[in-house]
Amino acid sequence: MDITKAFVAAFERKIEKEWEKIYVAVDIHDTILKACYEEKETYAFFPHALEALRKLSDRKDICMILWTACHPGPLADYLARFEQEGVHFDYVNSNPEISNTTLNNFDGKLYFNVGLDDKFGFEGDKDWQAVIDVLEIYPED
Repeated sequence: MDITKAFVAAFERKIEKEWEKIYVAVDIHDTILKACYEEKETYAFFPHALEALRKLSDRKDICMILWTACHPGPLADYLARFEQEGVHFDYVNSNPEISNTTLNNFDGKLYFNVGLDDKFGFEGDKDWQAVIDVLEIYPED
């Protein structure tokens, strides 16, 4: 996956449409953390993941959405750990900031501009540095 291309397209569209922010959906396993498939998470972060996630969550022009299939108990643990690490997610599996329009219905589809998920082709062991690099190309307004 060319994550740089995805972010560049999102930022360029933001500039063109004069949007306040872009929405980034981020999966946990095999994206932020190496999947452990154990009851107790090992929190083995991929290289540069924490740095990139901190930069994303510090920006006011980016809304971070945690995109996960976790059960509520483990989800609360993940959110607490991410906060402890300086990473804040605005929403979990939802985006209440985007309403339906005459052309679009978001009742059953999450709206986001960039998706970071191994299922989308994101490679946690390689792509986080590219996220950091593109954020430097597009500084916050």
